[in-house]
Parts: sequence; structure tokens; C-alpha cells
Amino acid sequence: MKKFSVFAAILLVLQLVLPISTIANAEEDSELLNYLALGDSLAAGMNEKGEIGLGYADFIAKNYMEEQAAITFNKGFSYPGYTTVDVLNDIEANVTKPIYDLKGLSQNTVTIHEAIQKADIITLSIGANDVLKNVNRTESGEFTFDAAGVLKGIQNVAVNYGEIFESIYAINPYVDIIVMGLYNPFPHVQDQAIQTQLNTLVTTINNSIKTVVEKNDGIFSDVAKLIASDTKAYLPNPANVHLSEAGYEMVAITMMNDYLDVIIKELEETIVDEDVEEAPFHDIKNHWGKEYIDIAYAYGFMNGYEDGTFKPNTNMTRVQVLSVISRAFELTATKPAPFKDIGHYAQQTQNEIAAAYEAGLVRENDGYFNPQGNITRAQLALILMRLSNGLVGEEYEPAQFAMFKDIANYAEETQVAITFLYDIGVVQGTSATTFSPKGNVTRAQLAKILVLAMSEE
Repeated sequence: MKKFSVFAAILLVLQLVLPISTIANAEEDSELLNYLALGDSLAAGMNEKGEIGLGYADFIAKNYMEEQAAITFNKGFSYPGYTTVDVLNDIEANVTKPIYDLKGLSQNTVTIHEAIQKADIITLSIGANDVLKNVNRTESGEFTFDAAGVLKGIQNVAVNYGEIFESIYAINPYVDIIVMGLYNPFPHVQDQAIQTQLNTLVTTINNSIKTVVEKNDGIFSDVAKLIASDTKAYLPNPANVHLSEAGYEMVAITMMNDYLDVIIKELEETIVDEDVEEAPFHDIKNHWGKEYIDIAYAYGFMNGYEDGTFKPNTNMTRVQVLSVISRAFELTATKPAPFKDIGHYAQQTQNEIAAAYEAGLVRENDGYFNPQGNITRAQLALILMRLSNGLVGEEYEPAQFAMFKDIANYAEETQVAITFLYDIGVVQGTSATTFSPKGNVTRAQLAKILVLAMSEE
């Protein structure tokens, strides 16, 4: 896995649900990443009408491509009817095919080796055709299974997946590969015995593929239950096994959420194992946040006290939080902040507050900042959401608010901010139904959040 920053990973998912063009500080015409889609008709985007349209790969790509080309995208090596053998043959022969992006089929061509070499992310959906050729459906709707052929097909898929990963890594050992799992393509069949066989078959193939994918450091995205949850919307044509645009869009979101989960997990493991010099604070030795405090201190955006302590459980004040965030994200100010109650602070602190104000993290409140007020969970959520909005250039808009009973009386922006941090996994509720928005934020808690957000790839 490549090591993206948590904030970059957060933006990755946000761009699946928001019309965001690119990160705000990216230079014009820069490329955030290169994305290659390999596979069969699902990767190509064949819909329930039997036409090539917007598939999951297009939905993953299209949310990055607005006015600026945040990524390059190509699904030109995805082809209806492809099997795992076809993908392997294409790589072995280093075939040349036209580039197929969101604008359609291009006159420009590329070899598959070149496309793989340049890719940061590859998605793969393949294997269904290897096995389904052993499942026959008559004109009357009856199914017959070649049991031996099905078993052999599953075995071949597993072997070929291993060879596909090996072939890709031989060309580009650093690429991230996300695999779409299979789903039941015949949910409209009324015979429950047949449904049991089909679902068992899908589960068996998925388990086989997942084992190989994860053994090879890939990400397996299981979408079978997702598709089964609303077959009328996602598989609307009983005579066609392909998804609707709504189905493909949900698959895209699921795949990238799974990708995000892996990124965050590996990032956390990397961060706590990072070789940094221990911070010289004698009160953090057995504290749960020691690793994060060590890194925050090493990075230079959190310090301790003159008595040699860090005070990890001490609540953070507004001035402390804004100063730390300004240093961590290197925010700068072009003019003083309009607050009457910060003049007695050191000039550096005043500049840090001014930078946070100029970045839109805090608002003017009749000329007062209330620097010594404790920061609450709700206020920190607001600050971090505003910071993210500033980075991406768009406001986060959730489909619905997080289901915490104790945030209902807060302003809409605060509810949105809490939902934002909850949705991306930065914070959790204090129970299944409460967020405790008035709860304070400790120095250790802030260290962890900022270390995750500022971790470099």
C-alpha cells in the first residue's frame, strides 16, 4: 500500500459524494493520481440495457475531473466477456489499445505495460465469466450447473488472480489494487433452491478471490450484499445481469470507502511504529497517546511545559488549539485578526490566531475570541470541517445528519461538522446515540487527530 495522508484519504471519499474538482492548493493542470481500470463488462461500464455507459470506474474517476484534470483515467483495457485468462494474455502480450476516459474512446493509444507503470491505483473486476460459462440457463428459465466445471473454474480464477497480481507488481510494485467482488446476477429468479445455489456460488468465489487478493496486499471490496439490498434499483432488468448507473455509483462509493479504511489502518500502524525520538515528558510514559505525542513533539507543532510535563489529560483552550493547527498546517496571515482580547499574547500567537481566522476556521464574534475558553468537541468539529472545506474548495453536504440525539438543538453548520467527522471516522460518539458535543478535548486527543491528519505519504 502507498502511504497517503489521512487528510488526502478523507478528500478521496468526499470527492465521491461532493462535486469537488481538486485540492485547493494543487497547481493548475497538475495530476493528483493516475487511475487504470482493468476487467470485464463491469469495469467497462455495460449497463442493464446492454450498452457501455457509466460504470463504477467512471464514477470513481468522474468526481475528480471537473475543470482541472485532478487525475488521468483509462478503462480502455476493460472488455465485455473478458476472463482472468484474457487479462493475463493482455499483460503478457503488452497489447496496445485506445484510451477510454470520461470523454469516450480516444484516438490516442497506450500499451498496457505503460498504463500499469504510470498507475497509482488499479481497479479490477474479473472472474465471473470464468465460472458462469459452467452455469446454463434455458429459455424457460431453468438452471443447470456443471459442478465439476464450476469447481475447476473457481480454482482457475484463484490461480489466475495470483498471476495477475504478480504480473502487475512486476511492472509497478507500488501500485494499489482494488478488486470488486462478484454479486448474484440472477436475483429475480423465484426458485429459492436456485437462489441458494447462486448465493453459495457467489460467496465461494468471493472468498476464494478475497484470500488471494489480501495475500497479495490488495483491497477486496465485497459488494454482494449491497447489490442484493435493492435489486430493483441496482439490477432493474431481469433479462440482463449488468448494473444500473445507480448500482455502479454505489459500488464505486463502497470500493473507495474500503480503500480509505485500509489507508487509515495502515497509516495508524505506520505512525505508531514510526522511529522518532521520544518526547522528554515524564508524565506520558504509560499514557495511551504517547506515540502520537512523541510524533507531535518531533514534528514541532505541540510542545510541553517548563516543568517537563506534557499534561496529556489537560483540556485544550481555544487559543492553544488554533495555534497548534496553524503551525501544523502552516497557515499564514496577511493582516491582524479583529479580536480585542488577544493583544496580551506573544506576537507569534497573535499571528497564528490571525492565520486561523483568515483561513475561515473561526468567525468574528463581536470582536472577541475568548482565547482561554476550553475547546469543545463540537467546536473542534467545526474547525476541522472548515479546514477541510478550505482545502477542497467546496462545502461538505451530508445526505443526513449523524443520528446523535444530543446535537439536534445545535446550529445546522455544527450538526454538519459533527456528521463530517463521524462519517470519515475521525471521531466517534460517546455512545450509540450521543456525541457529547459540549465535552472537552484534551491535549493527547488533539495530538492524535493532528498526527493522523498531518502524516505524510
